[in-house]
Amino acid sequence: MGIRISPASVRSLLAATLLLGIAAAGSQSQAQSFQPRPQGGISGALLPNERHLWTYDSAAGKYVEVPGDASGEYTPNLRKPGKPLTFAFAEGWAAIPFSVSINKGIYRIAKDLGINIIYCDQEFKPEKAVTCAEQLSQQKPDFAVVSNWQSGAAEAIMKIYDAAKIPVVTIDVWHPDAIFFGADNYISGEIGGKAAGTYAKGLGKCGDVTLFNGVNPGEGDAAAQRIAGFLDGVQEICGAIPADRIKSEIFDAGTTEQALTKTTDWLTANPGASFILSTSIDDARSAGIAKALAQSGRDGAAVGLGCDEIGVAATKEGDPATTKFLGCVAYFPEKYPDYVMSIGLDVLDGKPVPNEVHIEHRFLDKASIASVYP
Repeated sequence: MGIRISPASVRSLLAATLLLGIAAAGSQSQAQSFQPRPQGGISGALLPNERHLWTYDSAAGKYVEVPGDASGEYTPNLRKPGKPLTFAFAEGWAAIPFSVSINKGIYRIAKDLGINIIYCDQEFKPEKAVTCAEQLSQQKPDFAVVSNWQSGAAEAIMKIYDAAKIPVVTIDVWHPDAIFFGADNYISGEIGGKAAGTYAKGLGKCGDVTLFNGVNPGEGDAAAQRIAGFLDGVQEICGAIPADRIKSEIFDAGTTEQALTKTTDWLTANPGASFILSTSIDDARSAGIAKALAQSGRDGAAVGLGCDEIGVAATKEGDPATTKFLGCVAYFPEKYPDYVMSIGLDVLDGKPVPNEVHIEHRFLDKASIASVYP
């Protein structure tokens, strides 16, 4: 593997080159000079050639690597099990639409296949995630679907499931000794970034772009790759953005309200940011950014990541020039249950499963969203 240069380093080098007058002027030459560099080796965001096939060693209580190619697409295979099974479902946060879609699908599939579900809502709280792991593992399920989105609790949670010898699939946040299922984080962000860059380019605004993003280190490195992909995607279209025009704020509450408040404060403190392109880790926070832009009368747009109920509603609401919500990158949460339930059945049947399974993504705007979400 060659030397890896971070996107921030690339931007700094390009900015310095431009100041020295070495690089060609103009947005087109900038776009050609920017090279996106998805970072490998990040658990929960492994590149296809970095993934491995796993089977579960029930005697040892952990997954083991087996020979084979894990780089291809995983196809769900739902079927009725040959014996009664109980799956634990530790829900990420029952109060948000994204999680509601997953919840409904898991219960629907379980009913169709005759699988018993035991349940606990982790409420987006690390301490509750640990409590749920203790409560669920004591009931001795055959398999666990864990949607914990607080990476700081991941190790503690998995010590509990591993001690109980319960195989686990996690949703959207990597945990040690668990199969990861969820977003292709960097790619989804890059898709959204390209859409935002194309929007700016069409308005002749690439030279005015400021990138502002809502981040949360507590949700882990894999989730942070969504933001990295967005930054790269915009710059693939618009060219390298100077480092002093790439900004972020921590949105750790996971709510539209916090994103609206913190973005409004940032806009007030940065009146010189003339055209703002933004995203955050999910639709709720991106919708808060868009509302702040609209209420403050500022130019630009936000892109949602997920296309849950909030993202779909914001995309359908109106013209992005008014709403400041350009569209959303679909994560298809309604499809998550097909994958995690199938993974559970495959693991219990002794079939090899990739240690990471990622869903494909698509950008949806006002013109296209009704074709997917009528």
